[in-house]
Amino acid sequence: MTRYATTTDLTRLGLPSGALTNVPTATQEEALDAASATMDGYLAQLFTLPLSAWREDITRCCAVLAGWDLMVTRGFQPGASNDETLRLRYEDAQRLLRDWSARRATPQGVTDATPTDTSEQDGTFVITNTRRRWRR
Repeated sequence: MTRYATTTDLTRLGLPSGALTNVPTATQEEALDAASATMDGYLAQLFTLPLSAWREDITRCCAVLAGWDLMVTRGFQPGASNDETLRLRYEDAQRLLRDWSARRATPQGVTDATPTDTSEQDGTFVITNTRRRWRR
């Protein structure tokens, strides 16, 4: 499975850096793996997995999903203004995944595992006509 974000992305795009102060790196990585697996379920509707390249929108979505899972596990107050923002960002990420899956939007800059046929791309080919020594 491909992990679409790193622990650095988690604090850069998903959560304020102080939110993960007491969360072990291994726990953060597990949350990123779980978010990436969730995303694969949606992205598989558009692409042949695994992806080998993607842009920031996929990374951000993964970081937001993982950040939400970490905060729910750690505990927070969903009614507080900052915590409400986290919930709204999570819902936006879920909506984006549904839009991608339904093909209402498409992430750009993705390289997937679709095989490419390179047999005729260079335009070089050889035709031979061997002489046969047939007689009448």
